[in-house]
Amino acid sequence: MTTIAIRPGKHILLTILLLMVSVSAAAADDQEKTELRSVTWLGYNEGLSQARDFDKPVFLHFTAPWCKWCQKMKNETYADPQVIRFMDENFVAVMVDTEKLPTLARKFRVESLPTLWFLDSRGNGLTSIEGYVGPEKLLRVLEYIGTKAYEEVDYKTWVRKHSSR
Repeated sequence: MTTIAIRPGKHILLTILLLMVSVSAAAADDQEKTELRSVTWLGYNEGLSQARDFDKPVFLHFTAPWCKWCQKMKNETYADPQVIRFMDENFVAVMVDTEKLPTLARKFRVESLPTLWFLDSRGNGLTSIEGYVGPEKLLRVLEYIGTKAYEEVDYKTWVRKHSSR
């Protein structure tokens, strides 16, 4: 039987090394949690460019600073970890301030806030939703659009087939 003897000096080094590894792992975990605290929002032109480059659909959130339902979506819907993860992995997210870009709001016929638009990777409009949307419903819509299920079936039928999830 072989016995390994660790001298006191080496024991301290080993302990320090293990502490350093665990601290750096915890820091990486904290960084991942920090990165997932909100959706990654881009400007309109940059978003369309990335959508083409990465062949991802575009999610447009039309908002204004005075819109209380927009703030509610920012604080609740866009703070939901599942929404954040799905959006960041499958969409290019663009937030549009209608006060700063009124021409863009007119182009998409935004009449109330919030208004959400879904575009394909080339910038063609797919569908829109007006008003507040909670995390669960938005996640369903994101999955429907993100998987291109709209090419096969309408939303209501798709929801009925996927309601057991």
